[in-house]
Amino acid sequence: MKQLILGVSILFFLVSCDQKTNLATNKEQLKEITKPNKKTTNFTEKHKAKAMVLGVFHFSNPGLDGYKSKFYFNILEKERQTELDTLLSRIAAYKPTKILVEWNRIKWDSITKVYFKNYLNGTFKIDDKRDEVYQIGFKLAKKLGHNQIFCSDATADWFGVELDWDNYDESTYLKSHGQFEKTTRHEYDSFYKHYDSLKTVQTLTEHFVAINSPSNRLKDHQAYLTSTILEGAGDHYLGADSVGKWYRRNLRIFANAYDLTDFNKEERLLLIYGSGHVWQLRQFFTDSPDYEYIEPNKYLDK
Repeated sequence: MKQLILGVSILFFLVSCDQKTNLATNKEQLKEITKPNKKTTNFTEKHKAKAMVLGVFHFSNPGLDGYKSKFYFNILEKERQTELDTLLSRIAAYKPTKILVEWNRIKWDSITKVYFKNYLNGTFKIDDKRDEVYQIGFKLAKKLGHNQIFCSDATADWFGVELDWDNYDESTYLKSHGQFEKTTRHEYDSFYKHYDSLKTVQTLTEHFVAINSPSNRLKDHQAYLTSTILEGAGDHYLGADSVGKWYRRNLRIFANAYDLTDFNKEERLLLIYGSGHVWQLRQFFTDSPDYEYIEPNKYLDK
């Protein structure tokens, strides 16, 4: 009997020691597993790129945005051209290596490069062209000695719910589903109108400082997450699909910017886009491990 008890005790001791050894081994293995992997956490290229998104209002407004501009502005006026020179000097201090503009990459990039080349040699005039691509993009690129600019915009075809659009009434739908008050409780029209009016009393640089402040860009972005996104929740999800389309376009723009970045050089991208794009693009560049995002007002608000 004593021998049996002794044998069981020895067996228990050996099992216990083996368990402790396995536990210690497992802890060491866990440490190795959870240890940061330098190959995945460290930047692997020669250089991180800097990126800045300059939010603009459309000088030649095509009326495609939800808010329709109500206040007159002419960038071609002599006083505004003087203000533009000041604005360009401020942005030039950032020393961008590539300028990306809000024209469709697939449709317009090769054509725009020809336009810009002819602009440099004096055979393509922009004195009568209001678009910010010409007035900011072309002029800044020439000022900096660039030999090309890059189109980086993209379309985002509708991929959401299909409705009888001819007979669909948004307000009627929202009211019938108890969503109207919630989607209209935030007043955005007065926000848009206020900043639209400011361009008539501020210098160009002052106005760009105002519209590029992160707090204003966040408020503009929040409209998608309040007024837009609720429509059709629990039913056809039209609002969520609309926001998804907007994200899709901005993700394509970011993909173009990423594709155009050479990480073997010290790249400093400047994207010139309607201010509504800024918050999302800013988020993508900030979240990416490959970029350092630069706030425009670091250079504008001098």
